[in-house]
Amino acid sequence: MDFFTPERIAKLKALSQDGKPFVFDDGDIRTLHFDERIVQSAMRVSAPDELLIHYTQAMTGFLLFNPAPEHILLIGLGGGSLVKYCYKHLPSTRLTVLEIDADVITLREQFMIPADDARLQVLHADARTYLHEMAGEAVDVILLDGFDANGAVAELNSYVFFEDCRRVLRDGGVLLMNMADDGDTATAALTQGQSLFGLARLWWLKTVGENSHLAVMLKVADSVPDTDLRAKLMQMCRQFSLELIYPRHLA
Repeated sequence: MDFFTPERIAKLKALSQDGKPFVFDDGDIRTLHFDERIVQSAMRVSAPDELLIHYTQAMTGFLLFNPAPEHILLIGLGGGSLVKYCYKHLPSTRLTVLEIDADVITLREQFMIPADDARLQVLHADARTYLHEMAGEAVDVILLDGFDANGAVAELNSYVFFEDCRRVLRDGGVLLMNMADDGDTATAALTQGQSLFGLARLWWLKTVGENSHLAVMLKVADSVPDTDLRAKLMQMCRQFSLELIYPRHLA
């Protein structure tokens, strides 16, 4: 659907409150916003576990590399699209969600995010501090989708942050990052990621027909054949209609 018709923009602008998150309903579609410019998350009220936005569908591509993760760390709650998907489809997986904005967390019931239980924990926490202080525990997958009213959060795009991400990932772990359409975010993420994960373990993908960009970073031993990784990458591109931007020689 078109999220930005003139009528919708006018209604969203009237609801906007200096960057505070708010919910907007349009028929069966419920969206999360910080302002009238960007949809942060979208949900079909009649099917709350469905992934409506293309990039969120593509971020489930981590399952091609690890179809049965024990523990997934999600950075950024938003409307909880990926949390709900993982909670429903991965019943044996533990999910930890880090969200720095308490106002976003207060909207979780409106987006039908399950309550915390033995499998799911939503924490009001700064991901930088949380990861830096993590010790004695590892995760299989990190899904990084950290945005605020001003766009991508620069602090979640630094060498120190990605270094902590790599440290807490188990061997064979996957970091999948939403870079939206921000060129500066993409450049910084790929520069930092390449130095930590290596050229053959880092990919930049773009949704076909749209302008959403994703980074995939793998904590995989050098002994794992590049051909095996490339096969999974190509499968991900076909399955989710993604274009490989970098490194081009794999395409």
